[in-house]
Amino acid sequence: MRHWLGAGLIASQLLACGAGPGDPGTASTHAGINVLLLTIDTLRADHLTCYGYPRKTSPTMDGLASRGVLFDNAFTYWPKTRASFAAMFTSLYASQHGLTVRERDLPDYNQTLAEALKESGYQTAAAVDNGNLDRQLGFSQGFDRYLQVWDDGGTEADRTERLTDFATGFLETYQETDPFFLWIHYVNPHTPYEPPEELLDLFREDGVVPRGPKLEPVIGYHGGVNRHLPGAGTSYWGDYVDRYDGEVAFADREIGRVLEALEKSSHRDSTLIVLTSDHGESLGEHDYYFDHGYDLFDPSLRVPLILAFPGILPQGEIVQSAVSTLDIFPSVLDLAQVTFPPGLQGRSLLPLVRRTEEQLHERLFFQNDQHQVGISNGRLKLILYPQTEQAESYYELYDTWRDPGELDNRYPASQQAVAPLQAELGSFRTRTVAWQQETDRRRREAPARQDVELSEETLRNLEALGYLSKGGER
Repeated sequence: MRHWLGAGLIASQLLACGAGPGDPGTASTHAGINVLLLTIDTLRADHLTCYGYPRKTSPTMDGLASRGVLFDNAFTYWPKTRASFAAMFTSLYASQHGLTVRERDLPDYNQTLAEALKESGYQTAAAVDNGNLDRQLGFSQGFDRYLQVWDDGGTEADRTERLTDFATGFLETYQETDPFFLWIHYVNPHTPYEPPEELLDLFREDGVVPRGPKLEPVIGYHGGVNRHLPGAGTSYWGDYVDRYDGEVAFADREIGRVLEALEKSSHRDSTLIVLTSDHGESLGEHDYYFDHGYDLFDPSLRVPLILAFPGILPQGEIVQSAVSTLDIFPSVLDLAQVTFPPGLQGRSLLPLVRRTEEQLHERLFFQNDQHQVGISNGRLKLILYPQTEQAESYYELYDTWRDPGELDNRYPASQQAVAPLQAELGSFRTRTVAWQQETDRRRREAPARQDVELSEETLRNLEALGYLSKGGER
């Protein structure tokens, strides 16, 4: 039996909730709402019109923001796809959920967002396009249906449209009495930046983005364009930004098709929409071109986050307080009235939406594949770089209000003032060691994952996205 409440009753009950991390929800089953999670790979918040970008890249997402709540300062915890989604779907840090630089799969002993919803009575389905989300790596946990669109080959455009067709078909035909959780992940605008020509034409020579410097091919991603990145007709920095923006517009158009199908369906008034990204993209900041995750600067960390739910959440609201994609898990469960698993590191966003709290987090933490770790209090960001064969470990400190480009390292002149932040970062690192010891124990005791070898289709997909080369994973 579907536990669907009348609109007025559900609105009052949902807006009254807001349990903190690890607290139980207010119902043992669910409130009967559907959940549509739309994620767009490699999407910088500041390249969407609704986040202030001067180009009209995102009419669909702009419209969604006008009908919902836009979080202006949302950040990923780990700026790479696997680790970002592992954190988003567990609301745990890497040393807790177990997918790290060393261990590249998500262990089965985690309770994911999909599993929490499924165990409370949801039907679950996903369609994804990025080989880093292969079911063999643990990302299909909790999903009744899990479509990997690269398995059937085709171009990126083919795969993108296949995702949309899956989503629209699901929304048009779903007639079950149980609520659903549907996750769609678009790989655009990840490299190789190959938008449809008609969308690229919207931005070529529009006078908004300067051509900038001519970029030479390089090994790696610093100082120029990676030599393996296709770039027909692209020589200058602005040419690549045009292509990136064209990819954003392509994802936006496809999301428009999904939302149109939802609008025409019987699920229109009972579906929470969550839109976000796994991480951003560096477009030349800090001499780092068309990649993400090598550093902990905002171009790779800041992502869009929009929540919309007709009649339940406010329309056109903008939340300035800093939030994390780890907050998505508890926010969805809070709105769905599903019991919280213990130990979540994120918090429900509803107190910010209803303005009963001004901030959820005094601090946000960040990590990446380069073993860097960072902490931010919303203004000051402290980054610890690890010791290497060439250099000792060292800190950098940035005032992101006065220096949004994060160019002026203030640490040498601010060591005394930043000591409390430095101590908190040290405490976080100490906790990660203890968490990692427990995670290693659980991995040793858990049954080994079967058939962990990735398929040829997945390996080709990863190679096309730049994650694999003839020399192996980068």
